[in-house]
Amino acid sequence: MPLLRSKIISNFLWVAGFLLFGVSSAYSQQQLIEGTIIDAATKEPLMGVGVYLSGTSTGVVSGPDGEYSIKYDVEMKAPLVFAYLGYEKRTFENPLQVDLKLVQLQQQENELDAVVINPDPWDRETKERLFLDYFIGIRSLENCEILNLDDIRLRFNTDSKQMTATSRNPIIIVNKYLGYKIKYDLVEFEINFKFFKPTVGIERVFEVEHARENYLAENSFVSGTSFYQELESDKPNERRRIRRREKAFKISQLLLYRSFINKTLTENKFDLFHKGFKVNPADHYRSTVENGVYRLTFRNLKYSIVDRDNHQTDLFLSSNYIFMDSFGNNLSPREMMTSGYLPQLGVGGMLPLNYNLDK
Repeated sequence: MPLLRSKIISNFLWVAGFLLFGVSSAYSQQQLIEGTIIDAATKEPLMGVGVYLSGTSTGVVSGPDGEYSIKYDVEMKAPLVFAYLGYEKRTFENPLQVDLKLVQLQQQENELDAVVINPDPWDRETKERLFLDYFIGIRSLENCEILNLDDIRLRFNTDSKQMTATSRNPIIIVNKYLGYKIKYDLVEFEINFKFFKPTVGIERVFEVEHARENYLAENSFVSGTSFYQELESDKPNERRRIRRREKAFKISQLLLYRSFINKTLTENKFDLFHKGFKVNPADHYRSTVENGVYRLTFRNLKYSIVDRDNHQTDLFLSSNYIFMDSFGNNLSPREMMTSGYLPQLGVGGMLPLNYNLDK
């Protein structure tokens, strides 16, 4: 089976890289994290602060006295996020290793727009289209909507050949098909391009020379923290929603990564290919675990995965080994790039990381 000649798209997101505490008996060792959240300047308690585990549908809100309490699995590698409108977000990568009895949040300061040295030749519409394709995912656009697209700042730099996106506010995504509202705090977004100079003789106008059609997207990277909320639904729609999620899970990145660490690719109907030929997974990678972290050691740097619906995803490794946690979260984001089906789902088509932990 030949490899598809598609653009390399990294689909690692912190939303896809971290998981919450277990809800099944296999993940029952939980530790309670609790404390009080206050304003760093006034020392007054803050009510209504969102406290959540990145990439999941699990979170709490601080009470009138700023108090919060949330359960955390001892084997998790998930950041704990504190987010409140008008305040700087705080993220703790290893919440079990720090004292969170008193969490102080600082109010956001008004930031002036940075002085732009290199002009941006692309209009807002062009950059929005690219952002939606690579962030939401071209296969998820039909079912997803960003409610606050105007909050996102988009810029293309001709020197670095890179388009970036930033947002001071969480990006609000609604996926009516799967029934989720996602609050996504964008940390990093980039699309890297290759430049093809126009034909000799063309008028040397900056906007013409650097028009969108003269650039080919080569790879992209997205990272951030997210929180999933259920959309309201009546009972008939709820049953349909459950069926859709079950179907999506069977061909998801979440199940693929869990299959890698548990050595169940074949059982979950993922076929592994190398140089166009189907191979035995046991001959091409090993999965070993130590202290809840799995090390996947690959024989080669390029593979393809074909799921039960014949969707192909290509894997491009920069190292022969990557790390995942016991929940199937990729802890080596830059070491594995992907192209094909899975990255085309984007953030919009992903399930929360606490979905079907027993699978």
